[in-house]
Amino acid sequence: MSNLRKVSLLPAMAGLVMMTLTGAKAGPVQAAQPEVEQQAGQILSQIGVDRGVCVLLDGEPADLAVAMARRSELTIYLQLASDQSVDKARSRVDAAGMLGTRIYVEKGAWSQIHLADNLADAVVVTPAAREAAKAHGTELWRVVRPLGKVVLGDAERTKPYPTEADDWTHPYKGLDNNPQSTDKLARAPYLTQFLAEPWYVPFPEVTVTAAGRVFKAFGHVGYKQRDWPWVNTLVAIGGYNGTLLWKRSLEEGFNIHRNSMIATPEILYLADSKSCRLLDAASGELKGEITAPEGASGPVWKWMALEDGVLYALVGEEEFRDKALRGTRTGAGWPWTPMTPGYDAQEYPWGFGRTFFAVDLKTKKVLWTHTEQDEIDGRAVAMQGGRIYYYSDPKFRACLDVKQGKPAWRNSDPKLLEAVGPTLHAQRPDFGFSSSAYLKCSDKAVYFAGPQRTRVVAASAGDGHLLWQYPHGNFQLVLRQEGLYAMGRTGPSKLFDPLSGRVLADLPSLRGNCTRATGTIDSIFTRGHEHTGTTQLVVAGNQPQRIALMRPDCHDGVIVAGGLLYWGPWMCDCNLSLVGLICLGPAGDFDFE
Repeated sequence: MSNLRKVSLLPAMAGLVMMTLTGAKAGPVQAAQPEVEQQAGQILSQIGVDRGVCVLLDGEPADLAVAMARRSELTIYLQLASDQSVDKARSRVDAAGMLGTRIYVEKGAWSQIHLADNLADAVVVTPAAREAAKAHGTELWRVVRPLGKVVLGDAERTKPYPTEADDWTHPYKGLDNNPQSTDKLARAPYLTQFLAEPWYVPFPEVTVTAAGRVFKAFGHVGYKQRDWPWVNTLVAIGGYNGTLLWKRSLEEGFNIHRNSMIATPEILYLADSKSCRLLDAASGELKGEITAPEGASGPVWKWMALEDGVLYALVGEEEFRDKALRGTRTGAGWPWTPMTPGYDAQEYPWGFGRTFFAVDLKTKKVLWTHTEQDEIDGRAVAMQGGRIYYYSDPKFRACLDVKQGKPAWRNSDPKLLEAVGPTLHAQRPDFGFSSSAYLKCSDKAVYFAGPQRTRVVAASAGDGHLLWQYPHGNFQLVLRQEGLYAMGRTGPSKLFDPLSGRVLADLPSLRGNCTRATGTIDSIFTRGHEHTGTTQLVVAGNQPQRIALMRPDCHDGVIVAGGLLYWGPWMCDCNLSLVGLICLGPAGDFDFE
C-alpha cells in the first residue's frame, strides 16, 4: 500500500462526513431521465444503505449521482480523470444544488481513490465503467468499509468484518467490567479516520459497538443550550465514517450510566425502568421487549449482561427519577455541585436491585431467578467464567453460578468488608462520577476500585476471601497480561501483580481527573494530566506519550472497536482541544516524515 493511500480526507472533502451527519437535503432539482432514475433505484436497492458515503465511478456520473442523492440521504463521492470531465460533473451537480454538500467531485485516476481506508459504505462501478475499473479492484476493496459492498457492474461483493477486530459490546467493554480491548488492529501510530458532529452533548454518556456500528446514549444533564437536542437521546453512528444512522429518545428520569445497553450485530438491547427493549441495530425500530419475571423484586433494570444467547439481569424496586437539566449557562465550565438532585445526593439513589434472572433470547424463556433479601449495588456486579460476582454494601460479597442460578458462595468475612470500606459520595472532578462501576473481575480475582472507594481491594474469585489491599482507592483499573494497571489521579499510578498486590512498577503517568482509563493491544489511554489532551501509556516500557489534540470524554474514555479508536463527543467545557466525535485508525506503513 502506498503512503498516499492513507490520506484521510482531501482538503476539498473536509466537510464530507459532517454533512452526512446532518442529513442535509438539497433544494429542488430537475427530474432525471427515466432510465437514470431506474438505475439509481436499482443501485440503492443493491447496496442496501441510504445514509453514509457512496463512491460512484462512471465516465459521466453526475446525473446518476444527483438521482441517487435525491432518493436517499447518501453523501456521494465522484472521481474523474480529466479536468474537463471534472468541470462538467461539477457544473451539473452545482446546478442541482448539491455540490460540496451531498456530492463531491474530485480529480484522479481510479488506481488511487482519494479516501481513507474503510471509509465508504459502498463503492459502485457502473456497467459502462466496469472494464476501466476492474483492474483496480484492490483499491476499491481498500476504500469500502467492512460489511460494505463493492458493486462492479453486475457483480457485487461484501467486505468481511476483520477477524482480528474486537467490539465494545457492553458499557465497560465486556461482562467483566474490564475496559481492555483485544482488538489486534488498533495499534499505534494512528491517522485521523474522521471528525464528526455532534460537537457537544449532555452527560452521562454510554457507548457500545458491534459490527461497525457505534451506539451512544446521551443522558439527562445538559448545562448549556447547545446540549438540548441530545438530552436523553440514543443514536447509532456509522463507525467508519461518522454518519448518523438513526436517533431515538430515551426514557426521562432514568439515569443511563449503568450496564443497561448491549450491542450485537443485529439487535441493540436497551433497558430502563420498565423493560429491556430489543431495537433493530440497523434502523432503531422496536423488535421486541423483555420484562422482569413475575415475582421479581421490581421492574427497574439495574444491570445486565449477554453471553452465549442468554441475557442476565439484575432488577429491583422503583428508584429516584432525576429531572432532566436543560440549562442556559453561557460562561466557561460547569459546576460539579449543584448538578442535579440525584447526583448531588449523598446517598447514591440508583441501581440497587435484589432479583437476578436469566432469559434464553431464542425462546424468551426465563431460565432461573434468584432474589436476595438485601440490596445489591448494580455498580458492583460483574460476570466472568460462568459466574456473576456481586456486592451488598456493607454486608457481603457473593457469587452466582449462571447455569443453575444458585449461589456458588457468599462471604461476609469482617476482614474483607473492612478492607472494602465505606462507599464514598465521590462526586468531584479529581475523583469522578458516583455512577461509575467500581467492581471488575477475572476468573481468579475480583477487584474493588474507583471514585467511591477508599482502597484497592482484591478478593478471590473462588470463595471471596481477601487477597490483598492497597491504601488508596481512586484508581481506574485495566487488567492486562502484564498485570493490573491502576491509573491514579490523587495518588501515583501503579502496576500491580493481580493476585499478590505486589507493586511491579511505579508508572510515570497520572490520570487526568475523572476520565476512565481504557486499554488497547499496546497502550493504556487516559485523559492527560493538567488538561493536556490524552495520555497514551505505551505498555512496552510503560512510557507515556501525549496526544495533544483531543481529550477523552469523562464517562467513556477512549473506545476501541473495529480496528479504530473513538474520542467523544464532548460533554464538558475544558475547551483545550478538538471537540466532537473523533476517530483514529492505524497508520500502518504511513511515512510521517
